[in-house]
Amino acid sequence: MKLSIHITDSAFGVAAADVDVLLRSHADGGWEDLVRGRTGVDGTLAVWSGAPLESGVYQLVCDLDGYYAILGTVPLHPRAIVEFRVSDPAADLHLPVVVSSHSCLSYRGAS
Repeated sequence: MKLSIHITDSAFGVAAADVDVLLRSHADGGWEDLVRGRTGVDGTLAVWSGAPLESGVYQLVCDLDGYYAILGTVPLHPRAIVEFRVSDPAADLHLPVVVSSHSCLSYRGAS
């Protein structure tokens, strides 16, 4: 199973490079941190590959404060939190995230 993310900054029309991304799983009423990484210059990150993620609810937490601080802007949303469900552990999942300093949007992309 592969899980990837692609963050685009729509305000500047560029890939959001060097964004800290944390993958968390929902367990026992709380969140467990699984893995952390940073987007590359193309705004992408292969968050997870290899063993399938178990069916369940997960979050990708994208640090917008850190990204926009470099650009000298304070965003409305400190983090873009994309909560999603894994129903088929064998299926690859690609989650594009479009951000600006005042909005964020995510959708299921083609893997």
